[in-house]
Amino acid sequence: MKLIGQALSFALATFLSRVLGFLRDATIAYYFGASHISDAFFIAFRIPNSFRRILGEGGFNAAFVPLYVRALEEGRGDIFLSRVFFLYLLVVGGATLAGSLGADLLVSVIAPGVRGTPTGELAVFMARFLFGYLILIGLTAFLMGVLNAHGRFFVPAFSQAVFNGVLLLVLILTAEAVGYSALILGVLIGGVFQVLVNLPALFSSGVRIGLAFGVDDDVKRLMVRLLPALAGFGVSQMSLIVDTFLASFLGTGAISYLYYANRIYQLPFGVFSVGVANSLLSLLSRRGAERRVHITEAYRLVLIISLPATAGLIILSGPIVSAVYGRGNFSVEDVGRTSLVLSLYSLGLLFLSLQKVSASAFFSKGDTWTPLKASFISVLSEGLTASSFLFLLDLGLFGLPLATALSSVVGFGYLFGRLDVKPYPKPILSTLLRVLPSLTLMVLFLEGLKGRAGGSVLEVLLLVPSGALLYLFSLLLLREPLILGLLKGLVQKVVKP
Repeated sequence: MKLIGQALSFALATFLSRVLGFLRDATIAYYFGASHISDAFFIAFRIPNSFRRILGEGGFNAAFVPLYVRALEEGRGDIFLSRVFFLYLLVVGGATLAGSLGADLLVSVIAPGVRGTPTGELAVFMARFLFGYLILIGLTAFLMGVLNAHGRFFVPAFSQAVFNGVLLLVLILTAEAVGYSALILGVLIGGVFQVLVNLPALFSSGVRIGLAFGVDDDVKRLMVRLLPALAGFGVSQMSLIVDTFLASFLGTGAISYLYYANRIYQLPFGVFSVGVANSLLSLLSRRGAERRVHITEAYRLVLIISLPATAGLIILSGPIVSAVYGRGNFSVEDVGRTSLVLSLYSLGLLFLSLQKVSASAFFSKGDTWTPLKASFISVLSEGLTASSFLFLLDLGLFGLPLATALSSVVGFGYLFGRLDVKPYPKPILSTLLRVLPSLTLMVLFLEGLKGRAGGSVLEVLLLVPSGALLYLFSLLLLREPLILGLLKGLVQKVVKP
């Protein structure tokens, strides 16, 4: 049950972040719609934002946390941390400078379809400034790894909420006056606050980070693990790069549709699946960990969460997109296109979540190469499939999210086939037999009431929590052990806080 508690702590902070993130994106859509300005910003911000996901959502943690936990247990935590921090700053600082200087080349590689257009020129201008976010998010990601190793999950996850909140505030206060420059200002100011919010938790945990140059056996071991780990998460981010690359040939607005839909699709993945994976990594990295029990519990949690999330995103894609983005310069046509993209992305949610959790089982053993291979195979599959859908079957924009969904099946299949400790099948089947009837009841409820609530915002506010409560209540009636255990824990905290 410790896995569930840590995952919920991460999930709560990430949920707050995603809510503010939606408000941020809704504000961008309100002021800039699906235009050449929004396309340029999403292209320019793609690389530093991907860097955030590579570091903050697993790449650095996957290699660093197991080694740091063991160094702490053996009394070598401080010197290991200081040596890693020194080298980390050199690498991230160099990447920030190189990215800013090479912005023109990078934009041309990521989105060749906009080269020589106003969108491309604006993307290059924005990118030169936005690369400053690299070093800020790099520091945030490092602090996240340190705090996660000390069992602190809420604050580092909440730091992204601070970033979103500051960016949102800057947009509201300055967008009318300075136009697209508000996007640049918001990202950089938000990044500074994102670093600062982690410091009190760091000091209260008794962590003191210094700067020390030295390459001992621990640091060498980290480097050996880190390169394939970062490469693996980098390759996984290539999914978005592939979409951006191909969408750049589809005209103004295509890149924005993919971004807006992906942001909603990432909510259940970022809130729950990443939290489960990070918690699993922390637990499996400890000596004497019951690997098969923890992996089984993680798979069951993913099934319980991802299946209803997938169904809800498909059924309510129109109302959700309309509620989040449908105002200001974001037209009815924009809502329709974005909602269909969202539905297609959602088809891969379960398998992407299982792939994320499975990768943690390999990372906890120091195996960073197998997840790298899985990510590479997944992205290669997506690139080939997306190109076929786009150019051979003429599916246009909608072939890209469909290819992403199919590639997640390929990536998970590869990892699962190579797990040395697979989950117990009986508990998985038991959970599935409880989830499916509960899911059917929720789907019938949502389909029956969809379109009758009198407006997209009201519909989302009523149907999403109602459907979720109906689903959870059904699982309780069917006596799903994980849900019963969670309820029991909550009751005990209320009775004996």
